[in-house]
Amino acid sequence: MEWSDVLKLDPIHLNLGGCYDCHPRKGYRGYVSVDLKPRRRWAVAHDLTTPIPLPDGVVSRIHTEDFIEHIRLEAIERLLAECHRVLKPGAFMRIGCPDYSGPLHRHCLELGYDPDWPLHITLTTHDLLEEIIARSPFERHKFYHFWDGDRHVEEPIDYSLGLVTRTPDTCSACRREGWWQKWRGRVADEKYRLSKNGNVTELEMSTRRGHRLHVTTLVFDLFKE
Repeated sequence: MEWSDVLKLDPIHLNLGGCYDCHPRKGYRGYVSVDLKPRRRWAVAHDLTTPIPLPDGVVSRIHTEDFIEHIRLEAIERLLAECHRVLKPGAFMRIGCPDYSGPLHRHCLELGYDPDWPLHITLTTHDLLEEIIARSPFERHKFYHFWDGDRHVEEPIDYSLGLVTRTPDTCSACRREGWWQKWRGRVADEKYRLSKNGNVTELEMSTRRGHRLHVTTLVFDLFKE
């Protein structure tokens, strides 16, 4: 697909850094993936650290998950400005990205990098993104999921307006289904408690695999008035 083909769509929905997540895949119907290497018919090649080759005010919705952490802070700020430019008035952008304030990942902030995911250039947190958004042209925003200290803040998300796959609501690693998974999970939890001599906090258990907060993501919408 070329950008000239994208302009013919009505409405135009973009998934930035979307890889395979585009039309007709479930959860991404109507979305065009914008990526360095297009892998599907509904995908267009583009380096998102450069301006988006679309006119002002033509895009109805922008989505991106697990992308902005792969670019530098200055590039994130330029990208948000570009997204605001191409969005129609009244449209919005949904972003999902890692929350390095969470208990499983906050050690990365002390290290200054993520040893498990070295391609994560920007260690995204709620506070950092609030600063970035404040400098952006977006007039309004809303966070749905984020860590506030040891408390995970959750507001209801309408996933029909943009699927985010790595949240407690949507990730299979955050639940145990069927008697076998539940039984194995209980055994694993008990072994873990014994290995810690019973000194396990409720927060620690809630972030173990199979528990609701094992996988969390910063999820927020940016609105163009």
